[in-house]
Amino acid sequence: FCAPMALSVGTGSGGGAVAAEEALEKLERCQGTSDAEGAAGAVHELVGAGASSTQLEVANDTVSAMVQQARAGGGKVALGRVLVASAEIMCAQDSDQLALDAADEAVAVFRDARHGKGLASALDAGFRAHAALGEPKAGLRAANRELESIRTAGDRKMEVCVLEMLAHAHAMLEEPHSAINAAKQAEEIHRSTGDKEGEGTALLKIAEMRWALGELAEATEVARQAYAAFVAANSTWGQEQAKATISSLLATRGQMEKAPNRQEAVKALRELARAVEKRDMNEAKSAEERLNKMRDLVSDQEVVEHLQPLLQKDAGAMEFLKQLGWNFGETEGLPGTLIKQFPHEAFYLHTIMTGMGFGPQFRSVHPWRKGRVQTDYHAITVSQLPETEAWQMELGYRPGIIDSTFQSLSVIHFP
Repeated sequence: FCAPMALSVGTGSGGGAVAAEEALEKLERCQGTSDAEGAAGAVHELVGAGASSTQLEVANDTVSAMVQQARAGGGKVALGRVLVASAEIMCAQDSDQLALDAADEAVAVFRDARHGKGLASALDAGFRAHAALGEPKAGLRAANRELESIRTAGDRKMEVCVLEMLAHAHAMLEEPHSAINAAKQAEEIHRSTGDKEGEGTALLKIAEMRWALGELAEATEVARQAYAAFVAANSTWGQEQAKATISSLLATRGQMEKAPNRQEAVKALRELARAVEKRDMNEAKSAEERLNKMRDLVSDQEVVEHLQPLLQKDAGAMEFLKQLGWNFGETEGLPGTLIKQFPHEAFYLHTIMTGMGFGPQFRSVHPWRKGRVQTDYHAITVSQLPETEAWQMELGYRPGIIDSTFQSLSVIHFP
């Protein structure tokens, strides 16, 4: 949290290490039972937990042994799954070409087995490897080739899996229009086959991309459609995801009180305050974890109102929160960094007023400035451009992105 009373929450470094160790143990158990699907899940957890290089080496040896077992007679689907797991580990180890080779083999295996979800996971692994090699468009082209082949064969189940993978890949590349296009095609297939959960998943992706485009009202409506689809499918996890998205969208639109999860967020904040008062570490961690997922549904002022009185009357409460990982700005050697944001529109109005009018494909700067005095200023930009013609999208770096490095320097002279 960041509140006016200068509170901030920090996650302890031990959590990731414990999660990684647990995932590694799970992987070893899966090897013992030849559980390829479980092994793939364990590898995903391991990489997500930020495993150490030593843990990744152990995991790589384990998965390599499982690949050999699968080649010797574990079945095509099992082989494909452990190859995808191998690709994920190799990407985490920065062995990107080896990861791509494993992903390509997995694609061929799943294609031959006519396994749609497996094929999508292998294509995703290949896309990530291509991206790590600096060629994300090559990964998209490979997926689109598979898609065309599947459409020729008329396999709708495999087609929808690849479409969902493409929607996710375009979203990762910050190409919302292309992501929406792929997700809409997936939604149409799910609707035609009566798969309400799949329909809800595709609609939720469309809502997220509408949100990324700044189309908040449209995104909210689509998220509500996704929620209705998940209700029809009796999908609990889908309903939770849709409610969280609707809540965040309404909060962003300044309608926090209408958010479905608003009362749950307030309840979590109250439970956190009670846990701090009782010095109940487990209860405090549980409340904090739930609240972090809904942080945009409580204001900084509400955090202050619930915790400041407790801190004022109970000196030990601050020490308890420090043990929980909170930072009260007292750490020596960390004075803080001042970073100032400037509006995107104002930045380009300024360039026009000073004699330089940039076209739409060169208005990429979202400017920030680091530093407290001009002699110590650093210009920072989050450079983004909308999708455009295919030939520009396939360039390694678009001219408007390259030019943003020079444009952004003008913020050094801003007030």
